[in-house]
Amino acid sequence: MVNRMIIGSTERKFDNSRADILRFESRDPAFPLVVTYLTALFGFVGLLELYNPDEKGARPWAVTDVATFDGNLCNSRIIWSPHHVVEPMICNAWPRFVEFEVFKADPIPTGRKLMLGVLEKYLFNLGQSLITNFVEEYKHHLDSKYGKRSNWPPTWNFARAIRNAMAHGGQIRIDDGAVVNWHNASYSKADNGKLITDDVWPGDLLFLVKEMEREIAEIVPK
Repeated sequence: MVNRMIIGSTERKFDNSRADILRFESRDPAFPLVVTYLTALFGFVGLLELYNPDEKGARPWAVTDVATFDGNLCNSRIIWSPHHVVEPMICNAWPRFVEFEVFKADPIPTGRKLMLGVLEKYLFNLGQSLITNFVEEYKHHLDSKYGKRSNWPPTWNFARAIRNAMAHGGQIRIDDGAVVNWHNASYSKADNGKLITDDVWPGDLLFLVKEMEREIAEIVPK
């Protein structure tokens, strides 16, 4: 296994003796959004390889080549082999599934920031598209069932706060008095102005979307 992309802490320790599986299938509501997020990121990495003067140029990823995403709030390391997603797409077909291996990882030290360099704004905008589009697509179902948005189910209420933050430059903006919680994070009006990118890492977004799918499945029949 060759790790060709790490979005997280290169020093992080994790338990590689046992992996759980995080899987999105083509019938899942967020599947097109997740595939778009991943392939856009994958394409940018290929572009960097192509134009990096210290490399021999972009080369195909083998089946055993992987990308790594750290989750800060969920204390996890996610490993993804792009092969099963990219291969059908270059043949003008949509993939049937996206699958990640998930390993428990040591907590990220408080205050540790994710240093992304040129990828920071790029990843922020990809994440904004992922979360915003999912929230906007289903918010009318939630409004119909729960009325006030502060009454939404816990994961969707948290996602709503993340979506609003992403619309305000990444800063928490809670105006309705709601307190939102998810894994190791809790936000309220007192946190307005706090940058979510210090807490919510790309691996967390993938977990968040999967939990949003589970909650919306109880509300909107397939």
